[in-house]
Amino acid sequence: MKMRKFWKGFKAGLPLLTALAFALLWASPALAATTADVTVTASPSYISIVATNTTYDFGAVIESGVTNSTTDYFPIVNSCSVQSDQTISVTTGVWSGGVTWTHSDTATAGVDTAGLSANQDGTWGVGDIIVKNASPNFIAENQAATTDYDFGLQLYAPTSFGDGVQKEIVVRISAVIG
Repeated sequence: MKMRKFWKGFKAGLPLLTALAFALLWASPALAATTADVTVTASPSYISIVATNTTYDFGAVIESGVTNSTTDYFPIVNSCSVQSDQTISVTTGVWSGGVTWTHSDTATAGVDTAGLSANQDGTWGVGDIIVKNASPNFIAENQAATTDYDFGLQLYAPTSFGDGVQKEIVVRISAVIG
């Protein structure tokens, strides 16, 4: 009998309990995410160039002679991820070896004075670039990312030599974001 009374009371209160449960669920805040993740990326501005030919020998030169490589002798592999400005220069103002030669920043030959010019994939005498020590000149200004090119060098030999010892100088191509 006690169980019947309990069951009868429970049945009578069931709609009230159901309504209360719905009211609590309805009134409580919705379950929401407490975090939000985003992924960000960045691509570095990467500058990288490599010369695949790193030496050239003009051989025996004559006084006041002009000697050149081909204009595509020095390939530059451009692995830059962005547009770059590339310059050409010599690393010193003196050609080493025996009686040294002065390097001319005007590519004008003189007594123990030599000059260089460069040409990018062209014709000698058309668009030649003077190779300086004091202030480099552009060889590839606004060069597109990953776009390779070639260049050649031309020597303006001194008007007279102080000796017959081999001379050398380093030519440098430099790249910066352009």
